[in-house]
This record gives sequence, C-alpha cells and structure tokens, in this order.
Amino acid sequence: MANRIRNERLEIKLTKEEKAIFEEKRKLANCKTMSHFLRKCVLEKEIYVVDLEPFRNLQWLLSNATNNINQIAKATNTTGVIYKNEIESMNKQIEKLSREIWQIHSLLLNKSKESSGD
Repeated sequence: MANRIRNERLEIKLTKEEKAIFEEKRKLANCKTMSHFLRKCVLEKEIYVVDLEPFRNLQWLLSNATNNINQIAKATNTTGVIYKNEIESMNKQIEKLSREIWQIHSLLLNKSKESSGD
C-alpha cells in the first residue's frame, strides 16, 4: 500500500434509503466503483453557494401584489367600480416585480457565464 497514490481512506455511514439513492446515482454517473464515483463528485463538480435573499424578496413582492389584486377584485365585484389609483398601484407593484425578476435573471446569467468560462 505504500506505493499507492491514493492512500488516504474515508468512511461513510448511510441509512438503507440513502445507500439506495447513492447506488442509483453512482450507476447513473457510469461509475463502476464507489471510490470512482466519490472522486468524480468531489474533484470534478463545482460547488455553488446561492444567495436566496433576492428570491425571498421576490416572494414577498409577489405575495403583496397578489393580496392587493384580490382586494381590488373583491371590491370591484362588490361595488362594480374600480378606481384609477388602485390600477396605478397595481401597475407599480407589477413593475417592481418585473425589475426584481430581471435583476435575478441578470445575476443568474452572469453566474452561468462565469462558471462556463465565457
């Protein structure tokens, strides 16, 4: 064993369910051995840290806009009248949502370009 390049040993404990998932993914990756699969996962794969804050803000904006639309629809159905300021408010929220979506889109696009080496 002294002549081996890879002479460090790791041990991993899994549940039966986790082991089944592990084996399924190993087969999908076309790896004959557990060692080959683990090396492939660890040495060849990128690790990405994703900041979910923009998505949380987007979720809040979407929820807020949806609530306002529901309130406007309820009032309109009750009275048969919709006010210009309500429509303008709704449009502002939709514009803000659109800007947030485009910002997130741009961030993701830039990240994908960075990771592909373009």
